[in-house]
Amino acid sequence: MGPTSQNASSIDIPSFLGWAGLVPFGIAALGTHSGINALVPYGLLGGTAYGAVILSFLGAVHWGLAMQDDRSPYWYVWSITPALFGFACLLLLDVEMRIVTLIPLFVLAWSVDRKAAKDGLIPDWYMRLRSMLTAGAVISLAAMLLA
Repeated sequence: MGPTSQNASSIDIPSFLGWAGLVPFGIAALGTHSGINALVPYGLLGGTAYGAVILSFLGAVHWGLAMQDDRSPYWYVWSITPALFGFACLLLLDVEMRIVTLIPLFVLAWSVDRKAAKDGLIPDWYMRLRSMLTAGAVISLAAMLLA
C-alpha cells in the first residue's frame, strides 16, 4: 500500500491519485478505438501529450528527492531527462512514432526508479505503485498504437 497513515480508514492519497492519473490514458485509448473518426486523432494526440507530461512528472520526483537528501548531482540531470525526451517525442509529427518512442521511455524511467528503490533511495510502496501505474500507461499506449 501507500505511506503509513495515522488512521486506518483514511484514503491512501498517493495510490488514489496515481490510479486516477491513468484515467486520461484510458480515455485516450478508448477514443482511438471508438470508431468515431473525430475522436481518433484526439485520442492519439491527447494520449501522447499526456504521456510526455507524465514523463516530466516522473523525472521531477527525483529533483525533489535530490534536494531533500542532498544526493549526487547526477540525480538532477536524470530528473530533467524524462521531460526533455518527452518534449522531443512531441516534436514527432507521426503519432505512431510518438507512441513507439514513449513506451520505451516509460520503461526507462521505471528502470531508473527500480534501481533507486534497490539502492534505498525511494520507498518500497512508491515502487510497487510505480510498477502498476507504468504497466497501465504502457498498456494504454500500446492499445493506442493498435488502433
